[in-house]
Amino acid sequence: MKTAINIQVGDRTYPFRMTLGAMLRFKRATGKDLARDELDTGNIEEVAQLLYACLASASVADKVPFSLTFDEFCDNLSADDMFAMQDLLTNQPEAPAPEAEAAGGEEKKS
Repeated sequence: MKTAINIQVGDRTYPFRMTLGAMLRFKRATGKDLARDELDTGNIEEVAQLLYACLASASVADKVPFSLTFDEFCDNLSADDMFAMQDLLTNQPEAPAPEAEAAGGEEKKS
């Protein structure tokens, strides 16, 4: 599971991470299924749709009020911010799996 990263858009801060909800939002907006299709990183609108979907979905999951439209999101984001968010999405640290934490160094006794 990926950990959330907080991102500032305009004057508000939102959680940002990939979720199943983000993948579904992206599919509804673009018709592309991220489980089967690759993101066209050369298509700025497609990249922006994915970033918006990640922000919207993580906000809903974390119960953070989110009312930005896609256009408002884009209006408040510089190209540098977009590239930084895209980089964060592809380089987010993995959170430890719950079973890995529970097992944490315990050895089986025979």
